[in-house]
Amino acid sequence: MSTNRSLREAAAVASRLCAVCGMCCDGTMFQLVRMQAGDSPAELIKLGMRIRRKGVELHMEQPCAGLRERCCTIYNSRPTRCRAFYCQQLLLVEDHSLSEAEAKAKIERTRCLSERVRALIGQTGYREDGAPLQEQFDRITSLPVDPTLEPEQVEVRRELEKTMQELKTIL
Repeated sequence: MSTNRSLREAAAVASRLCAVCGMCCDGTMFQLVRMQAGDSPAELIKLGMRIRRKGVELHMEQPCAGLRERCCTIYNSRPTRCRAFYCQQLLLVEDHSLSEAEAKAKIERTRCLSERVRALIGQTGYREDGAPLQEQFDRITSLPVDPTLEPEQVEVRRELEKTMQELKTIL
């Protein structure tokens, strides 16, 4: 098989898997993407990205403002780190350790856990503010629950912590 054909096939698999996933951009996996030499924060800001300074470094905030229905709307202008990122599922499919169908099944299971965490966060009364999933979880779990005043929240919190741990283990 030619190298060009192998590259085209790998790109096609990546495209299909990314289209059912999007977790590297939706705030599930990452909170920030560090800008690299050659990235243009000014251009990314024009495209609607949220850029912030952390120390001396610039970062693009997650969830990515360019993500729409699991598709990148800034694909040709995306930052260097986004261009270089290959998730574990893509790597396993490329080295034939996992079939594309198995990778899709794992992605679906992970997405279900992510959605369950989001639903549980909603049950706590926390209002979605566009923050990454881990940040929302940290805010909620940093507040104590008084079982005498909020008995229903005890089980919600327990389920949230258990589900988030399961999600972290998979990620």
